[in-house]
Formats: sequence, structure tokens, C-alpha cells
Amino acid sequence: MRLRPLGIMKVTALIVLLMLVVAVETDAAEPAILILTPTLADDRVEPSQEAIAFWNDRLAEVGVRLRLADAEIVVESPALRTLETYARQVATRAAGLPAGSYEPAPPAALTELSEDVVILLSRQDIMSFTWPVPRVSPPRHLVVIRAVRGPYRHDPMVSRHVVAHELGHVLGLEHNAESHTLMCGPCQPLTAEPDETGFLPLTEGDRTRLLELYGES
Repeated sequence: MRLRPLGIMKVTALIVLLMLVVAVETDAAEPAILILTPTLADDRVEPSQEAIAFWNDRLAEVGVRLRLADAEIVVESPALRTLETYARQVATRAAGLPAGSYEPAPPAALTELSEDVVILLSRQDIMSFTWPVPRVSPPRHLVVIRAVRGPYRHDPMVSRHVVAHELGHVLGLEHNAESHTLMCGPCQPLTAEPDETGFLPLTEGDRTRLLELYGES
């Protein structure tokens, strides 16, 4: 699920795209990723790394130069509680807020981080989402991955698809109407089958969009 700060959405998206295009053209550093986890034994850590590797394979396959950096993993960060509170505020308030100062203000625990993408492996049962952090420069994204409950709690297939889907939003992809693909919205996960990569497939529209955003290598 992709949530956006109202009012600054278009400006933020433009700045992010310009920064990533510059990175592609100059062979600059890959977008840095930080995974914050309550424990190293969390079942979502390895699937998150697999999702990053999946996207690097797909970016190479599509023919763009951009790559995501290997993630740094931080366990029991002092920022966890603050970021959990912020994630709850975003999840419950952002979609219906008017533009401007009513958007949840990002805490210093987030804005002081240097990484381009922060993946929070949340303890909360909230919707997973991607959030372009408002009022920060350079632009960055917070990706919140919900705690998996019930029979799918220890199923890495569920977690790797959720993380890969949210990273697709970070890269600029939107939902599509094809319910058995990675960027589906809505999806039909019980009848969807991964392809030979172990993930749900991208659409031709997704691949075309990546080329439009980042150009051929």
C-alpha cells in the first residue's frame, strides 16, 4: 500500500526522481537501505534481503543502471518506539488529512537517519505501506512492514512479496489491476503463483515505467 503526504506529493515525487536519475547518470552511490528490526531472529529479515536482491535482478533484466544497496540491519534501535508511534499516526491519519501542517510530522529519530530507505519491521498489526517522508531533504522513504499474524506468520513467501511490493512503490511503480502480479492492488494472493524468480511477476507496464523513470543503461 502506498501512502503519500497530501499537498507535497507531486513535489516530493519529482525531487526523488531527479535524485535517482542523477545517481544513474553519474554512477553515484546506490540508494542506501536500513532495516530496523526488533530482533535478528525476526522472520521478515531474510525475506527483506531477498526482496532487495529480487529488485536488483529485475532492474538489471530491464536494462537500467540503478541498483539498491545491500541493507544495513540494526537490531533493537533506540528509535524503534518513536518510529512505531509515527507509523501508527501515518497509517491512521494520513489518508484523510488536508494538505499542509496537519500531516504527521516526521520525528527526529527518522529525519536524522542518513539512509534513503528505512524499512521498519513493525510489531504492530497495521497495514504495510510506503511513505515519502515529508519536509526532509534529501527525500527519503519509510517502508513499514506489518507484523504477520495467524497461519502465515512464519511463511517467508508472504513477507518477501510484501517487502518487494513496497519497494516497488519506492522505485516509482503504482498499483495495477492485474491481481496475480507483484504490484497488484487489489490482489488475490491465495490463487497467485510465483514465477521462476520465486516472486510474483512484473507486468510489461511495470518494466516500461522503470525504463521511463531511469532510462536504459
